[in-house]
Amino acid sequence: MSKVKFNSGKDANDMLVRQLVSNFLLVGTMTTTKKKAKVAQRFVERMVTKGKEKTEANKNYLLAHLAKLSLVELLFNEIGPVLKQYPGGYTRVTNLSQRQSDGAEMARLSWAYPVVTKQMKKLEKKKTPVGPKAEPKAEAPKTKEA
Repeated sequence: MSKVKFNSGKDANDMLVRQLVSNFLLVGTMTTTKKKAKVAQRFVERMVTKGKEKTEANKNYLLAHLAKLSLVELLFNEIGPVLKQYPGGYTRVTNLSQRQSDGAEMARLSWAYPVVTKQMKKLEKKKTPVGPKAEPKAEAPKTKEA
């Protein structure tokens, strides 16, 4: 990973970017600070470009940068074939309002084209719509005490 500057050391920055990219590939959307979203976007674009063509060199590159075989297989088998027809620009960064706690500029990183993986489908099933809350139990009637 090259020239990523956050407030941590180089190793911590590399791990931060690796986690951002991994989480984005699994979930498909990510809300974070604007700076982190732009850095993650760069690396996601690179990973998807490598994942479009299944070669040994691309597999080794992805394993070196993602370190999880399941993510490499996800790129080759599910994400790569969907985005194979597009030359680039796989993701988009949408600016959001500032975070209230510290005023940091927030942004959402998402796919520019419809990409749905098995993992994303599982996450959607887990999200159940919030229904009306259960009504509280009725209290026992109060008796008059003399």
